[in-house]
Amino acid sequence: MHLRNLLSRSLAFAALSVPLLASATGGSALPRPVAGEAVAPVESSAIGAAIEQQSICVGSTVVSAGELGDVLYYRSSPGEHGEVSVGYYAFFSEERPWGNNWLTWTVLPALAVDLVYTHGLLFGPGLQRVAYGKGDVEGFRIVYRVGADGGLAVEHGVADRGDHSEVRLDRAELLSVDPARPTVYSRWWSHQLGGQGAGPDDLVHRRCYGAGAIRPLPPEVALDFRLDRRARPARVVPAAALLGQPASTRQGDQGLVALRPSVAL
Repeated sequence: MHLRNLLSRSLAFAALSVPLLASATGGSALPRPVAGEAVAPVESSAIGAAIEQQSICVGSTVVSAGELGDVLYYRSSPGEHGEVSVGYYAFFSEERPWGNNWLTWTVLPALAVDLVYTHGLLFGPGLQRVAYGKGDVEGFRIVYRVGADGGLAVEHGVADRGDHSEVRLDRAELLSVDPARPTVYSRWWSHQLGGQGAGPDDLVHRRCYGAGAIRPLPPEVALDFRLDRRARPARVVPAAALLGQPASTRQGDQGLVALRPSVAL
């Protein structure tokens, strides 16, 4: 009887330990840029230089899992009225429900989410990897007014809320944490960057990117992380263009007409 009780306890401990071990480990994925690597072309070298000099910060009001990458990648698109839309891609190593949130405080809900969303019940990738790809990529977009001297002035931004719906961030919101550097931040364990209402003392983490850490998005990174089907607020060019693929063309009544690619999202 004693041996049976010991065996039962051992099995129960193993059943609990294996999922906890799996939830505490797992693959991570961040793009690792190499110094001097080739970068994607931008619409204008002057605009590109201004974008790469414009410091941007990414933060969070909650502690969450996942390492934030060293580079903030971007694509840009000029507007019709002297503005430029810049789509930024922030890379996190993983998206998991551990951190300063009710899922973690109650343990079992976070464990259940992790086993299905991240790990697929210990076998193969979880739902997050299957649906979106490796790592976690959050996109946001900022529209700048371009001055006569080539400088950029923030007008507004767009990012995702925790439920993946888009939210418009006005100039005051983007500059509420730091009046000199636009800041986007998350209020959710899943890293969406459409947080609102925070002040300078409300962020538990903030990383600022500047010259050398803001780079044009290479097509190979876009393909590797399947950015044609994720991080939608950052989309300022057709999905195929992110992957370095030309738009298809057809012969119309008035010459060649470029067709915007159709991508299932």
